[in-house]
Amino acid sequence: MCDGQADGTAAARPSRRAVIGSAAVAGMAALGAVGAPGRALAAPARPDRGPSDARTRLVLLGTAGGPVPIAERFGISSAVVVGDRTYLFDAGRGSVSQYVRAGLPLKSLRAVFVTHLHADHTADLFNYLMLAQVSPDGDALVPPVRVLGPGPAGAMGPPFAGPRPVPNVNPDDPTPGLKDLINGSLAANAYTFNIYGREGATPLHPESILDLTEIDVSRTGADPLKNRAPRIRPFTVFEDDRIRVQATLGAHGLVFPAFGFRCETPDGVIAFSGDTGYHENVIELAHGSDVLVHEAVSVDYYKDKNQNEAFIEHLKEAHTDVTQVGDVARLAGAGKLVLSHLGPAKPSMVPDRVWYQGARKSYRGPVVVGNDLVTVPLPRKRG
Repeated sequence: MCDGQADGTAAARPSRRAVIGSAAVAGMAALGAVGAPGRALAAPARPDRGPSDARTRLVLLGTAGGPVPIAERFGISSAVVVGDRTYLFDAGRGSVSQYVRAGLPLKSLRAVFVTHLHADHTADLFNYLMLAQVSPDGDALVPPVRVLGPGPAGAMGPPFAGPRPVPNVNPDDPTPGLKDLINGSLAANAYTFNIYGREGATPLHPESILDLTEIDVSRTGADPLKNRAPRIRPFTVFEDDRIRVQATLGAHGLVFPAFGFRCETPDGVIAFSGDTGYHENVIELAHGSDVLVHEAVSVDYYKDKNQNEAFIEHLKEAHTDVTQVGDVARLAGAGKLVLSHLGPAKPSMVPDRVWYQGARKSYRGPVVVGNDLVTVPLPRKRG
């Protein structure tokens, strides 16, 4: 679960059981949205508003790429809903608020899958624990909630060769994993938890809320310095009576590990690329999927802004240009392509029609340009 520290310093810190008592909070409420893909080569339609009665659906909670806060899109986060259960993929800036605004019950959350430990994917992760334990209307997390994601990288690669000086990499630089992230957040918020407990909030020890799993990549041949994304087959990391989730490794620059996920449901398959450059692992992960949710960057935008060549090469290595995303969807035979984690995310910089047209250069299926609170339903399968 949450026990232990990768760096061996746990003994130097106060016991979490001694300093953390309980958590509490109230919820928020609002509305959801239903999205419709564009057609032909015109700009895609804006999403229709209204609930979806599909048994299985994808809900885009946040669609912005990168850490910069903007008004038009929240941080990257998506939900797969199967009946009365919800499975979360990444928890970027504003994810908790968007989750509630989408009309998703907190008590329906069963598992969270973290693609990698960049802050724009984890900014709201701890908030699901800290802000969603107790609610006046009874809509609170039902423990335990599974959380699965990367373990410690083990080593940090050389600095990015950008235009500004970068300090030499210290071989002892920390490379914490998912458990370290959660444990550090628990320790940092000990005062809040203790005060809530003393104020009479319903006591739920934080360690009873989460069941943490660091996904093991030791048998993949991957290495944080030499080969962060070797060619591998997708492997199962989670399964219950509603879904099966498989993972693969993507190529996200210096980040290790960086996962993509394949979610197999009773009504079809939804695949998530995570942050990645163009990679055959992702094509195999998305093979035959009904919906492929893929990150997209506009390299042309940054070229037009005269960004230096080193930065452009970094983008190509760590992300996938929108025109290449269409290739991934076509080669995977994906039934529908959803563009998300858009960079840049401000519509004034790259309008939706440009994203759409870029993906359609090599993919002829339906394309949805990701906007927050868009819902993509999967038609219900009989049986």
